Amino acid sequence: SETPWPRCAGRMWRVFTLLGLLCDAAGGKKPGAALKKIPARSFTMGGDELSGAPGTVQVSLQEYKIDETPVTNAHFRKFVRATKYRTDAEKFGWSFVINSSLSEAALLEAERAVQDAPQWVAVEGAWWRQPEGSDSKQRANWDEFPAVHISWTDAIAYCEWAGKRLPTEAEWENAARGKRKESLYPWDDARPTANGRWMMNIWQGPFPQEDLGEDGYRGLSPVKVGNVWEWTADPFRSRQSEEEQWTLKGGSFIDSVDGEFNHKATVVTRMGNTADSGSYNTGFRCATGKGGGGRKRPPDQKMLQKLAEEGGVEAVQEYLKKTGSDASVMTPEQLQKHRDRLKELQSEEL
Repeated sequence: SETPWPRCAGRMWRVFTLLGLLCDAAGGKKPGAALKKIPARSFTMGGDELSGAPGTVQVSLQEYKIDETPVTNAHFRKFVRATKYRTDAEKFGWSFVINSSLSEAALLEAERAVQDAPQWVAVEGAWWRQPEGSDSKQRANWDEFPAVHISWTDAIAYCEWAGKRLPTEAEWENAARGKRKESLYPWDDARPTANGRWMMNIWQGPFPQEDLGEDGYRGLSPVKVGNVWEWTADPFRSRQSEEEQWTLKGGSFIDSVDGEFNHKATVVTRMGNTADSGSYNTGFRCATGKGGGGRKRPPDQKMLQKLAEEGGVEAVQEYLKKTGSDASVMTPEQLQKHRDRLKELQSEEL
């Protein structure tokens, strides 16, 4: 059965490498993961009811670029240092963590759990820098792990800083399918256990009691292997909730091959959560290109002010262009000239 997902703590890691279709390295160095070019094509989106996809639809996409990996801790740290950004999890002071990832001491301190999903506990001090709270594990390759406890709002802020954007659900799924545009996995339709080895990081063993780690990982893993849910730019429509939600894709390390528990992890797997929700298995990656669509936030005014002070109007215009905004920018002098010209035209008409 499907596990309920808490609000103010969405959660799940991407499961796939996403490299099946990714061809040419993109030009133009941007912060974060390397961008890969995805050629224009049409494909059938959706198609697996157990993965939460509501039927199928034919989609045509323009060429775009997408991050090779989810945003890592190293990438996100650069953003935070440059902007002094505080995530929603930091503002709340807590976030949800799967209980099997916590020490006994941390479990004793955790007081809140999700109704009907006791394996999720609210841990004080859990955020991207210390994903299990103050008692977080020390990992030698922590920089290579995806940044988690990331909300949709956090992901948007990072993408804007990096001169990128969130991918649409269609772009995400298209890239995850690789060259085999009708398959349920980046490699083909073969089960993830084909050839006697695991192809992705999901839960093996009785859930939630024990993750056997047959794929080489218990819980989170470095980004090259995937394993968190990833935010997209598209709204998520649900008959069960009137709250505004946004679409996450891919499944996570707590999901299963066949949907026996939680979600069936495939390239079409999807769910929704609120914009301020983030958790132990929620991350994201960025994209660029004009074919994005999805609902856009207004430009970050503090970011625009900082760019204007450091690089002038040209820097602001370049930023708006990269983030897909059609807004125009004028200096005070240009604005005054524009107003004067409008007055002249009005006088001529009179």
